[in-house]
Amino acid sequence: MTKLFFRLALLGLGCFLLYTFGEDTIKTIWYRATGEVVEGRISGFLAGRNNPSVQLESTGVRKGKRRARRPVFRYPVAEGAKDSLEGRSGASAFFTFTQYDLHERVSVVFAKGKPEDAYLFGIQMILANTLLSLFAIYMMSIGIRGRT
Repeated sequence: MTKLFFRLALLGLGCFLLYTFGEDTIKTIWYRATGEVVEGRISGFLAGRNNPSVQLESTGVRKGKRRARRPVFRYPVAEGAKDSLEGRSGASAFFTFTQYDLHERVSVVFAKGKPEDAYLFGIQMILANTLLSLFAIYMMSIGIRGRT
């Protein structure tokens, strides 16, 4: 019974992680291929998961450990437009040495006619989301097959 519980828990958690991080990866690559690409700038970093305040430092210390923060970016609604929007990344970079810098130029991708649903197109974000998606697939395989 315990084995069944853990297998179902691994399967459920794997499905949740794959949906959460895999969707961001797929949308980022899909919007790069079919949507619009504009140049934006990093305007700050989110202080925490539930804290909406924007900080200037790309890393923070929590419980004595240095943690990467999620970037906040400003981007125009179209190439050469005066109006701009602010987006918040759904994931942080895995490693602190791959973090973005403040005011760094970044590629921002979004669907045509839908600039409010924007994603950062950078190797840092794609790598972090892909690694988490692969981990989710591994968890799901353990949940389905049992031992590896």
